[in-house]
Amino acid sequence: GSTGKYCLGADGYQIVGAAYDDSNTSSYWAGVSGTSFVAPQISGAIAVLAEAFPNHTPAELTDRLLASADNTFFSHDAAVTFGNGVSHGYDDEFGHGILDIYAALNPITTSAYTRIYTGKSTEVGEEYQLGNSKLLTSNSLGDSLQRGLIGEVGYTYDDLGGGFKYDMSYHVDLVPSKEPLINLSSELTSLSNPLIFSENLSSPHKIDTSITVGTSSLPVQSFFNSNIDSSINQSDYQIPYLGFGEGGIGVGATYQLPNSRLLLGATAPVKVDTGQTIGSRKTIVSSLEYGDPSVQSVTLMAGLSEDKDNLLGSTGANAFSLSGAKATTTFTALKGQKQLLDNFSLIGMATLANTNMSSPNNSFVDSANDVKSSSVALMANMRNLTDDDQLSLFVNQPNRVDDGSMVIKISSLADSNRNISQTIKHIDLESSSRQLNYGLSYRKDLNEDLAFSVKHMMTNNLNHRQDSNTLHSSYIGMNYKDVKFGFVTNSADSSLETELSYAITL
Repeated sequence: GSTGKYCLGADGYQIVGAAYDDSNTSSYWAGVSGTSFVAPQISGAIAVLAEAFPNHTPAELTDRLLASADNTFFSHDAAVTFGNGVSHGYDDEFGHGILDIYAALNPITTSAYTRIYTGKSTEVGEEYQLGNSKLLTSNSLGDSLQRGLIGEVGYTYDDLGGGFKYDMSYHVDLVPSKEPLINLSSELTSLSNPLIFSENLSSPHKIDTSITVGTSSLPVQSFFNSNIDSSINQSDYQIPYLGFGEGGIGVGATYQLPNSRLLLGATAPVKVDTGQTIGSRKTIVSSLEYGDPSVQSVTLMAGLSEDKDNLLGSTGANAFSLSGAKATTTFTALKGQKQLLDNFSLIGMATLANTNMSSPNNSFVDSANDVKSSSVALMANMRNLTDDDQLSLFVNQPNRVDDGSMVIKISSLADSNRNISQTIKHIDLESSSRQLNYGLSYRKDLNEDLAFSVKHMMTNNLNHRQDSNTLHSSYIGMNYKDVKFGFVTNSADSSLETELSYAITL
């Protein structure tokens, strides 16, 4: 009747208990049915829920039992709406249905999503869906954040305020692995390039100035592109705070000195008429290039960059958003080039950086402090081993965080007043291992019309993770007059890529 909205039942059929049967003196057990046997089950369920949800009041425990009862076997006369829009139908005869303790111990929601709170209360502040709150870590950070959060307990809440434990490492996703792959089209195109190359970086003008749009600053471009050998592509070794194509409008100047030159440059994002912003980074960079690039040279570069909403390429979403954060990086880079004898060239390159990130808006991420990162590369090239051929080797370590920490807020279970306390956890950002890439290539020009090349690359500890497999990528290509053919294999996905091209000269 009228009590149906706050009643429920349980399985009270044939409950076995101790009993005396005067017709059978050897029997001391009996199966009896009746609603009076349901009350202990309900009381026991309340005790179990009280242990599972220590922040619930008695009234909230009652609501959880009623809202989770099995009401599928009868038509509903009306419904009761509990917290956050949770509605549960009942019947005047059966009430809310049969007790379902398993359902009561699981999240009760209207949308199948649970929520987390970045503030100090579940009543005020920002709330986010658990499944959409992610921290996407870049190659530079590797698996450090994921390892650092293993074992840290977070709480997610259903629509009745029930808190459920989960491991905070759930929020960390590694950005899809960027295995150093061989670009088939690029390799085939390079078969048409001459084997002999030299570059003169000197200018007849003492001072040169330039304005750029959509590219990195002038010193950065020169650092990666000014090579003693054109067969070595240093743009493959870019680092997250100096990537190409992320500058807005830039100004630069080159000042020619005796046997050296000084380069200065700055970039900043700029908004165009369409409302689109070109560039995402502010930079101030200077470099000094000393020596004769055709024989030997040394370049020292230093500067400062500022990125928004990311830390060394790592980004976040919802409760782990990095929106509003500014990452300021001071860095130095060194490059040395040496021509040995007539046919052997050597290039070495290293970078060091220190990054600090301010607090994002409404996020479990608080800040990042003294994040020190580095990268190193060594490249060698030998020509004319057997006339008209070339052998190249390289080894490099992509940018890796060696020290520093990220500050994460860890929230406790909300109390009965919906208040949340937070503790601060400093996560060590050093990865479990060190990624190393190795490569070897060989090209032979048999005559003016026919040439072939081979290349093999190997990667250990991809993304600076100790549990990564060793990956291989191989290439074979041939050029005969205007016809080029080649294929590449990749161990990461066991793929085989082939390409055939034909050029017509008009």
